[in-house]
Amino acid sequence: MKIFLFKFTVLCLLLLITFLALPIIDPYNVFHYKNIRDNGVEPNKNYIKMRYILDNPRKFNAYLFGSSRVGAINVDNITALRCYNMTYSAGLPIEHFENLKVMLNNNIIPNAVLVGVDDISFFIGPKAHKAELMRMPYPGDVIQKKFTYTKFLIKYLNPAILASLPIIISHKGGEYNYREQFYENGGRSRIEDEQSGGKYDWDKAVPGTGMYSGGYGVKNALADIEKIVDLCERNNIRLIIFTNPLHELTYQYAVENGYLDFLNGLSAITNYYNFSGINDVTTNNQYYFETNHYKISVGDLIINTIFNNTIDEKLLSQGFGYYVTVDSKDKLLDILREQLQPSR
Repeated sequence: MKIFLFKFTVLCLLLLITFLALPIIDPYNVFHYKNIRDNGVEPNKNYIKMRYILDNPRKFNAYLFGSSRVGAINVDNITALRCYNMTYSAGLPIEHFENLKVMLNNNIIPNAVLVGVDDISFFIGPKAHKAELMRMPYPGDVIQKKFTYTKFLIKYLNPAILASLPIIISHKGGEYNYREQFYENGGRSRIEDEQSGGKYDWDKAVPGTGMYSGGYGVKNALADIEKIVDLCERNNIRLIIFTNPLHELTYQYAVENGYLDFLNGLSAITNYYNFSGINDVTTNNQYYFETNHYKISVGDLIINTIFNNTIDEKLLSQGFGYYVTVDSKDKLLDILREQLQPSR
């Protein structure tokens, strides 16, 4: 009996030490959102950025939502607004909607909201993210839903995160400028992005989101975007929606899986700027880090089109920067379909 009690006591102590250590190890930085550490594991950007905005409700008057792709948009160049880049990994419209609701419930009413959409919007469903500690969405209003918030944090007290210890221990640090990414403007470090160019083997290039096809569906994604449109209209918020300029390989794969249907349906919900297609940007590998993410120079083209009304006429004729309405969407779709013809 004494041996059993001894073993049981030791086991309890080990479990206690483990659970006390988990918030310290904290690979996803949810317990360190005010002082993020570069530990070699990608943080939960959705959660961290929402906490930062709630702690700094008057610092910005505009927010850019989107997947990691919009991380290449330097919001500092949007001079008409004090914009924060809410980019988080594989960000989905329904997650942007829920986050915007939390902001409004906390009396954070932006002048403008920008949303970048693309194939990820309908390839991936929100259920997938709720099972991923890196992408788990913000749990809701901290004040009104304390139980939900507590359940969210408890999920990070999971011994499975000990598997990240070898990465954390071996990581040298300094790879990411987290202060710029989270506490200045929310975007990627422009220095580290430009330095990472040229490492991708373009001879072995494959579509960037091929693994996600057949997921959430166009209809569901459009319904989520419509929620954002309605929410912004009810709160007198200027909403700007645009499509991310997908690399040619990724774009063609997306088209095979319903992307043109998505663009067509989007025009029935809201006006938007189109940067999709096969054009002088999306066919030039120099504008991309790989087939999933475009570079900051492309982000500047997006900003100049939307806010400065400056766009190369040739690019515009290719559909890049084209402003889409219910009346003009057929012309865009004709351009995009023509580009897909073998004779191109």
